[in-house]
Amino acid sequence: MRVRLTWVAVALALLSSAGAPPRLPAQTVQESRLLREAAALESRGDFDGAEDVLRRLLAARPGSSGGLFALERVLRAKGETVAILAAAETFLGHDPTSTGVRYLKLRVLAEVDSLDALRREAEAWFRIEPDSETPYRETARVFERAFGSEAALGVLQRGRRAVAEDDALALEMGDLLAQAGRRDEALEEWARAIGSGGAQAATISRRLAGLPSEPRESARALVSILGRDQDVGRRRAGAQIALDMGLEQEALALAQDVAAELPGRARASFLADVARRARSTDLGGLASWAYGELGQEAASPAERRQFDQRIAELSLAEGDTAAAVEAQRRIVESFTPGSADHRRATARLIRMSGIETSPEGLEEALGRFREAYPEAPEVDELTASVAGALLARGDPEGASRVLEGVTGPRSSMQRGYLLLGEGAVADGRRALLMAVPGLTPSDATGVIQLVGLLGRLSDRGAVALAEAGVLSQRGQGGAAAAAIEAALESLPAEDQAPLLAEAARMAEGSASEVQAAELRARLVRDYPDAPEMAEAALLLARYRSRTPGGRQDAIRLLEELLVAAPNAAVVPDARRELERLRGGT
Repeated sequence: MRVRLTWVAVALALLSSAGAPPRLPAQTVQESRLLREAAALESRGDFDGAEDVLRRLLAARPGSSGGLFALERVLRAKGETVAILAAAETFLGHDPTSTGVRYLKLRVLAEVDSLDALRREAEAWFRIEPDSETPYRETARVFERAFGSEAALGVLQRGRRAVAEDDALALEMGDLLAQAGRRDEALEEWARAIGSGGAQAATISRRLAGLPSEPRESARALVSILGRDQDVGRRRAGAQIALDMGLEQEALALAQDVAAELPGRARASFLADVARRARSTDLGGLASWAYGELGQEAASPAERRQFDQRIAELSLAEGDTAAAVEAQRRIVESFTPGSADHRRATARLIRMSGIETSPEGLEEALGRFREAYPEAPEVDELTASVAGALLARGDPEGASRVLEGVTGPRSSMQRGYLLLGEGAVADGRRALLMAVPGLTPSDATGVIQLVGLLGRLSDRGAVALAEAGVLSQRGQGGAAAAAIEAALESLPAEDQAPLLAEAARMAEGSASEVQAAELRARLVRDYPDAPEMAEAALLLARYRSRTPGGRQDAIRLLEELLVAAPNAAVVPDARRELERLRGGT
């Protein structure tokens, strides 16, 4: 019975200890405690106390790297850095290959100008690790500060010979040569540092970008070196560097060369990387090429369609409408005729084709779409878009033909502007009024402004505004404003202020801020009693406040506005603007 109980006790003991964390060695616990104690003393500025604790730690554990570097920090704070050398020597007696401590000793010797000792210590490190790059790399860093770049370069060249590899320490040599202004030699070394797999391409790109002068020209020279290499990995690295540095022609040539040599998955991965990098550096043409190559090897129509959608987007952003249209045409063909996707893709194709396609071709494409999808929601917007493209080409007859029989807010708006351009002001105004309820707020605001003003002007004023409104709607806001200003003197006095205000809005809508400000300044000066003066003064003050030295002029405008029109609707906004400017915020 006693034996059985003993075994039970043993089993319970084993079970209770199985989940317990392993115990740290007593020496490790003691080291951690002393390091914490020294850190606390150091944080309070008691450097003597911290030194005493750390020396006790190193006496017990001479190989404590944490203790050694903490002691170096404390001694540096006391201005006694040289005292660390003895502790470092003791540490190296236990671990002669410690890179960090070797470098610490070299650095301190250089700081205290013990240059002969520095050379001896470097030689000792070379003997201990004769075939490693590390001692030469770290020694060169110290030698550069102590003896200059030529001495550091000599250390690196000696290391290359010792390691017996052509590309050993190439990155460091390139850095030194670049700092010395020896660009061509630096590029040769950086080209070696790329390696056969191109692993250092990103590092070299950063080096090139950081060059003080002509980094792109240096990159072009380095890419040329890599482009002549037989190793496809190095040529691939050259393409990456060209992409990183925005060298589109060089990147395209190398990408085409590398893609032709890579097989299967490796080729697809490379092309995807080219496309991603090209997009991030705004090289849309190169990205489109890469997506086109990927699309040719797509496994399904859906996969090809994804690439074509990206090509279309990029091409439009680059202004290459022809390439965008071609990609969109492939997208249309990838969908089943009669499907909703096919309908939407076809509508987008017609909109894209507005500039590239002949007027006849546009009308024919729109006719086919309307025949295939007579009730499609895109018919209204698409018809208006085609009509606008025809008007932009000076073909009002063609625009009138495509609008015939189509109802909808966008078509009605386009029809209204077409009628205004023909001089049928009343009919054009009615068409615009019919369009307003179905327009988006951004489109409706301008139309409501135009329609309301057309109803308040004289016949001659309405004609002048109608002609200008057509120009503005076609994206020629500056020309529209100039046309109103030229006609102003021949119009009734009551038309002039509201027309000036509308001309300023048209100019501002086409990014002609200076022209808009000049028109508003004329309105404020020549028509101080007009209802439009208050808003014009507020907008003019905001513009002046953004110009160099214009803040005081803006304040004056707002003060005069508050006196001249204290009951105007814009007064609360004017007061807030004035407070902001007076506060200098």
